[in-house]
Amino acid sequence: MVDLSGRTLIPAFHDAHAHPVLGGINLVHCNLDDIHGYRAYLERIAEYVHNHPKDEWVIGAGWYGDVFEGGFPHRHDLDSVISDRPAVFDSHDAHGCWVNTRALEAAGIDRETPDPDGGRIVRDESGEPTGLLFETAADLVKNLLPVTTSSDVEQALASAQEYFHSLGIVGWQDAGVGVLTGSPVDTYPPYLSMAEAGAFNSKVTAALWWDRDVPYAEQIQTLKERRDVIRRVESDRSVGGVQVTVVKIMLDGVCENLTGALKRSYRGHDHEHGLLMFTADELNEITRGVERHGFDIHIHAVGDQALKLAVDALTQEEGPATGRRHQIAHLDIADPEDLARMASSELIANVQPLWARRDSVLVETKLPLLHDDQQAHHFTFATMRDAGVRLAFGSDWPVSSPDPIWGIHVAVNRTAPPADPHGQDEVAQNEPLLPGEEITVEEALRAYTFEAARANSYEDVSGSIEVGKSADFVILDSDPFEVERRQLGDIRVETTISAGEVVYQRGRTSEAGHSVAG
Repeated sequence: MVDLSGRTLIPAFHDAHAHPVLGGINLVHCNLDDIHGYRAYLERIAEYVHNHPKDEWVIGAGWYGDVFEGGFPHRHDLDSVISDRPAVFDSHDAHGCWVNTRALEAAGIDRETPDPDGGRIVRDESGEPTGLLFETAADLVKNLLPVTTSSDVEQALASAQEYFHSLGIVGWQDAGVGVLTGSPVDTYPPYLSMAEAGAFNSKVTAALWWDRDVPYAEQIQTLKERRDVIRRVESDRSVGGVQVTVVKIMLDGVCENLTGALKRSYRGHDHEHGLLMFTADELNEITRGVERHGFDIHIHAVGDQALKLAVDALTQEEGPATGRRHQIAHLDIADPEDLARMASSELIANVQPLWARRDSVLVETKLPLLHDDQQAHHFTFATMRDAGVRLAFGSDWPVSSPDPIWGIHVAVNRTAPPADPHGQDEVAQNEPLLPGEEITVEEALRAYTFEAARANSYEDVSGSIEVGKSADFVILDSDPFEVERRQLGDIRVETTISAGEVVYQRGRTSEAGHSVAG
């Protein structure tokens, strides 16, 4: 028996879309995620450089483009604090890479270097590279970085799990296990090693990355083998571990750098519709084969054109097989016609609620690129709900904070949480994005608990408090149904319980292994 002394018990959270390896690695390097501002970035980097004089490369992540003049960083900004060795910094969304002049020189990137397939080298008016590399262009530099080992990945996953527990998260879907764009190493072997060691006291779903450079038949065989190996290792899904049930397909990029695929061109860029990583025929073939072999499918689709192709691919012939957890992630711009098709085929909208607010990133670097009709269909959660689409919430961490409390605050208010460093301006705090697209507290909680667990194929053992399910609970210091809506983001997680074991308690370093429920 536990006396909660008036505190609130809810089901523990699940994150339906995260990148814990990248997030965990970022915690080790020069992490910019918890600050916001041009001067703040340069000061943090300068301090890191001073404290790590022997590092051959300076590596970091977490910058937001809105702090830079014109919305994009320049190599000269980075040169001002680190010019004696190469430096590389991923953007918070991992779609852009900011490098200094020494890094460009090390990679041999100059005005004559062509854009690689699926990527872009940003250039100034004279044709010189600016130090900003989008999508696969970042690999030209990242391929030169010191090798990340499986041990490094295991450490990153352990750190990520501890961080998730502190936020009340007991389960997640890693939206890209394997060798994905921007990943320094194949992340499947570390997951397998940790599963064999029983190192996960969380319910983890590994979404295997579809590599566009590997032949179709070879890749299908690898996916099946990896799933079968994990199945032999894991036996008790109610306690924790890893399951391999999903294949992740990256279809387009993001709107902020003109790589999200749109039906209509970007505002001010009459012939620019974004990038597609696969043709419609290629995507249709991949999804048919993946589903035929019993996998759920998770497609990254930011723009409305990418969403249309994703829905087309997932509704071929008779539609998805019964019981499949096919999901489309992000849906920044969603045509209502495609939402109706998603609902009729029971496709899941795997969305990131923290993004649905008018912060400076959105206002200064994204909305100016979108026409009014595109903006009207931007992060339309209530419209999705009303169309009958099931909403599962995730964070895309380290793209944005994995804090479910903050995500719930934004979903309900459409404004930034008071404590979020990336939403401190007056507009983000007080002017909702598309008023009328908010959802209720109950709906937001469900999207972060049962629906996220369902997207991860764990709803039979987690996601709700029911007899016979795993004892996955979160104790909050306040009742989200009772606090004033504008104060939702101030609620704090007191205790996280995973499968009956306390894995986090505020104010204590570790309570893992202390049983409080049967």
